[in-house]
Amino acid sequence: MPPAPLLLALAAAFLPVPALSETAPAAPPAPAPAAPPQPAPPAPLTIPNFPLLRVVPKGEARAIAFYASLNPDCSVIGPVVVRTLSKPAHGRLTVEAAESFTRYGPGAPLAPCNSRKVPGTRLTYEAEEGFEGMDTFRILVINADGSGYESDVKVSVR
Repeated sequence: MPPAPLLLALAAAFLPVPALSETAPAAPPAPAPAAPPQPAPPAPLTIPNFPLLRVVPKGEARAIAFYASLNPDCSVIGPVVVRTLSKPAHGRLTVEAAESFTRYGPGAPLAPCNSRKVPGTRLTYEAEEGFEGMDTFRILVINADGSGYESDVKVSVR
């Protein structure tokens, strides 16, 4: 008996060969055109955060911040909006229109405005009765020119 590879070769020699078609095989269908790439969604706006630390005597309501949008001549550009993003756990916030003095640094262009009362927005904090310790909350400040920032506020009640 011939070896197995030889048997396979002999068998292949006597098997019928399929007839070749007269036409070339059909080309595979063209892939569907790809959809144009979608633009990436815009990145979320990053709003700066300026922490604020204040000390308030227990049992008293105190103005802890005053916000005003001023022109170089100290006239008001428009109102400043202050929104509470998270409330204090141990106290109460009041946001109200008020007149007060600004506190720009000595070299700031608006430092001359510090000597006169201007309209703005006052933020007042009052701790709940008997509370002593650290209270925290978060606010959003939107200036009249459309700029804005958030503040993580810490109030030490003593």
